[in-house]
Amino acid sequence: MKITLVIVVYKTLIDQSSTIRSLLNAMNEDSARFKNISIVIYDNSPEKQVIDLADFKGIEVIYQHDSRNRGIAAAYTFAWSQAKENGSGWLLLLDHDTHLTGNYLNQAFHLPQLATDIVAVVPEVLSGNTMISPVFSHSLRPLQIEKPKPGVQEKPVMAINSGSLLRIEFLNEIGGFNEEFPLDYLDHWLFYEIYAKGKKVFLMDTTLEHDLSVMDYSKVSLNRYKSIINSEVKFYKNYKKDLFPAYKKQLMKRFLKQALIVKNKHIAMYTLRKLFSI
Repeated sequence: MKITLVIVVYKTLIDQSSTIRSLLNAMNEDSARFKNISIVIYDNSPEKQVIDLADFKGIEVIYQHDSRNRGIAAAYTFAWSQAKENGSGWLLLLDHDTHLTGNYLNQAFHLPQLATDIVAVVPEVLSGNTMISPVFSHSLRPLQIEKPKPGVQEKPVMAINSGSLLRIEFLNEIGGFNEEFPLDYLDHWLFYEIYAKGKKVFLMDTTLEHDLSVMDYSKVSLNRYKSIINSEVKFYKNYKKDLFPAYKKQLMKRFLKQALIVKNKHIAMYTLRKLFSI
């Protein structure tokens, strides 16, 4: 089964991307396992880059530059169109800073025979020693409850985008990626749709590392925080409606915490503004 990989790059030199570097290292060790893949590098950086295609040992690579930086949904939509054209059965989503292990690549490129209702295959993702993906999606505090075990996930889960394999037939069924969520909460929407359509997720018995610094307020600008919370509100208000009342209560608690401990008080005030606007 052919797989298309999409690697979304932003303000990172391609030869410095840990995703691409780990992928090339794996190719050098065993190029045979890459014979049925195609790679899309979607570059949202301000300046176009030059790629040495010789590094990819004859594998089809499409480089697409878009200085408008329209987020990941546009990148995934482009890669989905390429995957349909080249006859891929699966689309693999990757950030530019995901270190790919040999064990993960072996499992991703040699999927077992899966039932047709399994439309996503994901790894365990760790941040430090904490498993952050996938998580059960019935709670607003998923890191505080039990974690999914490898195998078919009968109960709804949510997984982060990077490292997820998606069945092309399912993407065709739902019309691809929802550009209501150009960057943040696209993964929440996607896995919500999977279970809303009666489909399932398969969790591989392998792990990847990911830095969950996005909610470290010392590293998040006000504009970045606005993007996150705007998408968050949209998701719970329009899609995960059963959790919306609890979400509004959580926003109030978040505001109080931010007002006390977050140095940039504009972040707390924006949380309060969103709370009173919904």
